[in-house]
Amino acid sequence: MRTVLVALTIALVASQHVNLFPDLAGTGTYVYKYEALLFSGLYQEGLARAGIKINSKVLISAAAENAFFLKLSKPQLFEYSGIWPTDTFVTSKLTSELSAQLQIPIKFEYTNGKVGRIFTPSVVPTTVINLHRGILNILQLNHKKTQNIYEVQEDGVQGICETQYLISEDEENNHTIITKSRDLTLCQERIMKDVGLTYIEKCIECQQREKSLSGVATYSYTMKPTPTGVVFTEATVQEIHQQTLTFLEIMASPIIPISAEYLARGSLQYEFSTETLWSPIQLMRISNPQAQIVDALNHLATKKLEEVHEDVPLKYIQLIQLMRFASADAVEGIWSQFKTRPNFRKWILDAVPAVGTLAALKFIKKIILADALSIPEFTQVLLATVHMVTANLDTIKMYSGLALSHKVQETPVLRDVAMLGYGTMINRYCSGALECPVEILEPIHEIVTEVTAETDIADITLFLKVLGNAGHPASIKYITKFLPLFGTQIPNFPLRVQVGAILALKAVAKKEPKLVHNVVLQIFVNKDLHPELRMVSWIVLFETKPGMGLVITLARALRKEPNLQVASLVYSHMKALTRSTSPEFALIAAACNVAIRILNPKLEKLSFLYSKAIFLDGYEPRLMVGAVGSAFIINDAATVLPRAVVAKARAYLAGAATDVIEVGIRTDGIQEALLKSPFLKDEMQPRMKQVLKALKAFKALPKKQPLGSIYVKLLGQEIAFANVGKAVLEQATQLTTGGYIPELVGEALKAMQNGIAFKYAKPLLVAEVHRIFPSVAGVPMEFSLYTAAVAAANLKVQAIITPPLTETISVAHLMKTDTFAVMGLNTGFIQAASMARGKISTFFPLKVEAKFDIPNANFKIQVFPIVRVTRNIKEVNAERIIPIVPVAVVGQHSQETHTSMISPGDLSSENVNHLASVMPPAEEPELRTSVPVHRTLCSVVPHIGVKACMEIMSCNADFIKNTTLYNMIGQHGVHINIARADGPAVEGLELEVQLGPRAAKKLLKEINIVDAKTSKFKTVLQKLKEILEGGQRNNNSRFFNHNVLFYPRSTSSRSISSSSSVHSSNSHLSKELSSGQNSERFKPVKEVAIFLGDSLPPVFAIIARVVRVDRKLLGYQLVAYLDRPTSRVQIIVVSIAVKDNWKMCANGILLSKQEVAARIAWGAECQQYAISINAGAGNHGPSPMAYLKVKCEKVPTIITTYAKSLAEYIPGAAQMTGLVISDEKNIERQIELVILVPTERTLDIIIKTPTMTLSKSNLVLPIALTFEAVQAYPEEDVMNIIRNLYIEASSG
Repeated sequence: MRTVLVALTIALVASQHVNLFPDLAGTGTYVYKYEALLFSGLYQEGLARAGIKINSKVLISAAAENAFFLKLSKPQLFEYSGIWPTDTFVTSKLTSELSAQLQIPIKFEYTNGKVGRIFTPSVVPTTVINLHRGILNILQLNHKKTQNIYEVQEDGVQGICETQYLISEDEENNHTIITKSRDLTLCQERIMKDVGLTYIEKCIECQQREKSLSGVATYSYTMKPTPTGVVFTEATVQEIHQQTLTFLEIMASPIIPISAEYLARGSLQYEFSTETLWSPIQLMRISNPQAQIVDALNHLATKKLEEVHEDVPLKYIQLIQLMRFASADAVEGIWSQFKTRPNFRKWILDAVPAVGTLAALKFIKKIILADALSIPEFTQVLLATVHMVTANLDTIKMYSGLALSHKVQETPVLRDVAMLGYGTMINRYCSGALECPVEILEPIHEIVTEVTAETDIADITLFLKVLGNAGHPASIKYITKFLPLFGTQIPNFPLRVQVGAILALKAVAKKEPKLVHNVVLQIFVNKDLHPELRMVSWIVLFETKPGMGLVITLARALRKEPNLQVASLVYSHMKALTRSTSPEFALIAAACNVAIRILNPKLEKLSFLYSKAIFLDGYEPRLMVGAVGSAFIINDAATVLPRAVVAKARAYLAGAATDVIEVGIRTDGIQEALLKSPFLKDEMQPRMKQVLKALKAFKALPKKQPLGSIYVKLLGQEIAFANVGKAVLEQATQLTTGGYIPELVGEALKAMQNGIAFKYAKPLLVAEVHRIFPSVAGVPMEFSLYTAAVAAANLKVQAIITPPLTETISVAHLMKTDTFAVMGLNTGFIQAASMARGKISTFFPLKVEAKFDIPNANFKIQVFPIVRVTRNIKEVNAERIIPIVPVAVVGQHSQETHTSMISPGDLSSENVNHLASVMPPAEEPELRTSVPVHRTLCSVVPHIGVKACMEIMSCNADFIKNTTLYNMIGQHGVHINIARADGPAVEGLELEVQLGPRAAKKLLKEINIVDAKTSKFKTVLQKLKEILEGGQRNNNSRFFNHNVLFYPRSTSSRSISSSSSVHSSNSHLSKELSSGQNSERFKPVKEVAIFLGDSLPPVFAIIARVVRVDRKLLGYQLVAYLDRPTSRVQIIVVSIAVKDNWKMCANGILLSKQEVAARIAWGAECQQYAISINAGAGNHGPSPMAYLKVKCEKVPTIITTYAKSLAEYIPGAAQMTGLVISDEKNIERQIELVILVPTERTLDIIIKTPTMTLSKSNLVLPIALTFEAVQAYPEEDVMNIIRNLYIEASSG
């Protein structure tokens, strides 16, 4: 009977889905087996992986109502670093280090499947609590009794994310299966911390096409009914990582907590502790930070330049990491110890800004206020600090005290740098904070109010830039005080202040586009305002990404725009945007495509005297990379130079975007000086010459009026600006005319006579980027990018100024750059990650004397393999590193696996061939791995005793999948070495140039050209004849002569303006080019001297010879001749070695004012190899055109071999660049390029090779060509036409 009742109860519970939550109540202890596997890297077999495994028993017992204890029993940690899946986990010595902390029981609240607060003794570190959170995360369940499929926003260790539930019944086994899937890309609150990504914007449009990161965690529970509820027999969690929790038994004994106060330690959500302080590229046991910092400094500062090895960048990162754990007092103690030692002082000042902690900022503030730094030191330290210190309320408060201190404010240069940094600090904090209080801006707002009342233009300009850097929406009401329509004191502020106020809204527009939209739109549509204000407003308006409706409305309004400057800028901007391929501008491009049809197309033909916008971009969606370049040129009808120019570069990567650099230039007072000048009246002078003469009138300007200004922004933040006034020009004039430069040169020569020795080293943490987020197991995972560079130079100069002039310069330049990309687990006690390391090492020792003695030069680029790394704090020096792509070939033969590991030094072609034979071709390998490539190419530079070798090593994972990612994974290296070659030593090089007829006397070897009557020379004669005589041409053909064709009009009257017409015109145009005849008749070849040196003196000669210890004559001499009556040029290069008959003969001739031809022959007596070149220009129908033909008569085999290899890549490159390719066969050994200009804004291009034809029609140019203006001039001379082009373009 009892059995029947239990069965009925179980059936009732199962049918009604009552309390599908784990039953943990009662007096017993539930015992589970827990296992967590955490890996980094790709999962494919044959690649290396790194990871850890956690094994433990999990004990849970009731502590009170809705409160429970959780304890780990016998926890074990294992490490994995090997080839997946063949290698095994090894026991980690870290188990004994953490065992005591892991086994302390914790307490947690649990009600209806939801985990509440967590309580632990204070001795339990946050990292261990997070491991417990990973286990409790499995227990988190949200059950809806009336639904089997539903979605909820569920809390978890990784945040509050969208979770889908599916509940099903396994009636056969009397189990309930709960499956839930958590989408980590759709989170209401995602637990994540970014470091170094302050200036990165999320490109939503980019991620809609491709996702750079995605994340899903799936949970599966098997629930077994019990009389009091349910108990899950097994729970599994699958992410990149894996967790399992399996029910074992119920023990009678409860969990006994330790004798300590249990404190509230947060909820189920992951909590960060010291993750940002640990570098993922190295793990250190930090016991005494101050002593360890001193050791690192000694390593870096006491080494000689030539002893600085490849570990310097890594040691520099280690110094920064150590300083992050040091207190302000410790850093100050180190400074006091080493501040008088230049090398140590410099390393400390270079490292402290990168530390980024409050203690580091406190130290910087103290030494600055103590006047312990020079102005250059202050500037470099502060510029680095504001971009690298952690921005929070504490650091902003401390920085405010520094920036507003009397010491900083009384020095203009320091004040500008500090105040711009103040705005940057606020911007960085607000970019990462959920709320950005207005109070942090109060000091700046108060100063803005003061300077406004005083009408201090210089201070107003500065603080508008500060507000622009901060980019806080609360600053809009302060910025608009300086704008027409909004401010009440506008007549008191010059135009440049009003423009600065509008530009200050750009950063605000990225955060609150609607607020900025309302301001700039009112300015733009008001036709009574200054055109420059309206144009700048248009630029800022597009920072708000206006919708299609507004863009079209503005276009309709612009049809009646009275100001051509405004209309020209708007039209050119929208026209350029229509060609955008960037996802970010896709909607705006579509809007502009519609709007541009409303405006008058004649606006496109306005010259560059009118305001213009240039916009160029490119985006590759598969790689999620792209770039945008834009420039706005703002003109005025009354100005000579552009009134302002703003240029910006923007980049896209992996769904993120950032403004890399922006430069703005304004010309204010300089315009006034130019307009007052009488030199601008000369219309026939080029505009630049007029400007240079007019600049002499600057003395009439008032001293306080600036001539111009410039600003520079990096990553959207203004870092520097300068005003150029009359005083600056006067100082420059005095410098150049007052005798100061000769005096300076004299002092420099004296110093060189005494000898100059200079050593310099500059370390720089170029990039430090982290994205840290918890895994389902509560272990922090990380994507990181580090780039550290150290550049060093050693210069020695000794000069003897008395004749004979001798100078010895010895330069040693060294640069080490390391880049680390890390993905994986990173904690203070264990690391398991995939790490890609790139290294660039250059070392150039150079000794230059009068004889140009160059002992050696070395340039080395090496990209280290992507490796799997495991480290733990118990074995700091025993890290396990294995390349992700093992350099081995594994085959299966007779049920045996043969494996050979190859070091980079063993990657010879013989080894590769041997290894290839290990794998039987008829059998499928059990485990596929890569076959390495190792090639060495060497070449000896003749005569000078220099040998250059390039060694290439590559081993990737393309055997898994032939994609960009798998081609990058592996080891790739390039080593370029330039050293002395075998043979007699070279004492030096001599180079002599002689101009004029005297050059003939300087020749070391007589030039002999083979007689024309010999049979050998008949071929040369015939080739020259083909160049000089092309048959009959139309004598009336003239270059751009009022649309007279370069070819007879009867041949064609079409212009090529579409891809179809490009193809249809290819053969026709080619025939025209082939059958075109000279417009002028030249003398028969037999009447032309073969060697111009027989009858003409040389124009110049260049002799380059090598001075060797055996005094053997080696080198080359070059002689150039010019025959003006026949418009012929000849250059002869001869080897000066006694028994060497190598020569190069180059002949060029001007066939007409529109066509040139040349032939280059070289080898023994100029008869081994030759190429001929023809180039010309004219018209094809109504379209101007230019062409180039290169005929390879005979070339070395190596050139044809590489040309054929290169041709294989042409189709792919053509597809990427938009070129249309056809298999049309063309003339053998000939390449043709034809460029046609159907309109002022487009080009048609045709490229013909022997095996294919490439074409591109309607290639849009960023600027308009002014060919119509050229045809108004009667000159036939190309130089005159170019001159007229320039005058026309600069005068409008």
